[in-house]
Amino acid sequence: MAALENQIAAADVVTALDVEFIENFTHDVNQLMEVLGIFGVETMNAGTALYQYKVTGSLNTDEVAEGDEVPLSKYTVAKTSIGELETKPYRKLTTRQAILKGGFENAVLKTDDKMAKDMRADIVKAFFAFLAKGTGTAKGASLQAALAQTDAALANALEDNNDSTSRIVHFVNRLDIADYLANAQVMTQTVFGMTYLKDFLGVTDIFVTNKVAKGTLYATPVENIHIYGADFGALSQAGLEYTVQDGGLIGVHHVANYARTSAETHALSGVSMLPEVTNYIVKGTIEAAAAAASARAKAAK
Repeated sequence: MAALENQIAAADVVTALDVEFIENFTHDVNQLMEVLGIFGVETMNAGTALYQYKVTGSLNTDEVAEGDEVPLSKYTVAKTSIGELETKPYRKLTTRQAILKGGFENAVLKTDDKMAKDMRADIVKAFFAFLAKGTGTAKGASLQAALAQTDAALANALEDNNDSTSRIVHFVNRLDIADYLANAQVMTQTVFGMTYLKDFLGVTDIFVTNKVAKGTLYATPVENIHIYGADFGALSQAGLEYTVQDGGLIGVHHVANYARTSAETHALSGVSMLPEVTNYIVKGTIEAAAAAASARAKAAK
């Protein structure tokens, strides 16, 4: 018997699941890029080496006598390899028992959503590991003082290289800012799993997250943050059929596993967030918080 016109096939359902997973994940990335003012993902081949850079040097301003050779100005860009752009696979299997007991939405869709959020957290965790490689430091007696000192140290680093920035992005621990937020009327939103404050304590663009240790904060120019995606193009030639979002952020494939009477979700992340220039990253220390943490550690011994 011929198939009915406009019938919904199993492949259509699977593709719809793939698209929903991707759209939810991509929405989070797009929201982050919109806040940061990043206009597009930089797509590269998987396996491309990634580097962080430290820029040093100065202009030679010596006077030049008539007819003499102009002295050279020397600049160096030291690069440190931090690995390769990777495609990172994730997999989830939902059993028939879970689907029959909890229903399709609870067993598959809600756990897909949780899986996407955990993948997002994995990307943010890697970003902060790169952020910790920054070379700038500053200290302040309070959060507000530490933010001001950190911004000043970053501005000095930029000026030393005759650079500038339109915006500085800050990352602080939730416990360090909680008391301030409790006593202030401030609008917040959630961006890529972090709380975002547009303007607070005299500075702009504050991300609040537990990925930063209590008593510390980071600041870097918005232009220093890059988002890379991997090119998944060759995978389909090998029979790995992922539904892929433009830019290579993520590929997703749902498939039935009849041997285990289960439904599998396969996700392949190609996202890397990288703060590129290390001397344009400043780590601030809140001295009062650091002293309190040290006292607690000594008391616990």
